[in-house]
Amino acid sequence: MSKPQKYMFVSDIHGNIDVFNEIIEIFNKEEADKLVFLGDTGASYYDEENNRAIADILNEMDNKVELIRGNCDRSNFEDLLEFVLYDDDTLYINGRFVTITHGHLNGNYYLPEYCGEIYIQGHTHVPVLEKQGSYILANPGSPSRPRGMNIKCYIIIDEKSISLKSFSGETLKSIDF
Repeated sequence: MSKPQKYMFVSDIHGNIDVFNEIIEIFNKEEADKLVFLGDTGASYYDEENNRAIADILNEMDNKVELIRGNCDRSNFEDLLEFVLYDDDTLYINGRFVTITHGHLNGNYYLPEYCGEIYIQGHTHVPVLEKQGSYILANPGSPSRPRGMNIKCYIIIDEKSISLKSFSGETLKSIDF
């Protein structure tokens, strides 16, 4: 039997290097196995310095990171990466199928037909963690431009639960498996 995995999900940092550095610190503190960015990771065309700094760190993280393409991610950021960005993906985490996307092509009310039992998206900048029918719907919100509540958040999936946590480490909401 394989070791249980711990995944951390963030979204919509929009090239904010200070927030990005906080995320890396939290990822290390959480001792997570994988860090997933749910889109809008890079800055605009006009912020090459932050795009380069973020890409350099992500490239060094190699197989510990995955990025989903967001509606604001531009080719000037994507071209700096040494790995592929996806529009969506389905991960198998601790016996559960987890569908991830940015959210601009699908959303909580229009799930993809191939959706796993957990659906995580970004895009809205509003943190969400709720059970809806047979699905768990989640969104870590945006730590650089939060909406809905003025708290920087991320999502953790481990072997026992999915949790919405603040950057200070407080569990705001959790759903046990």
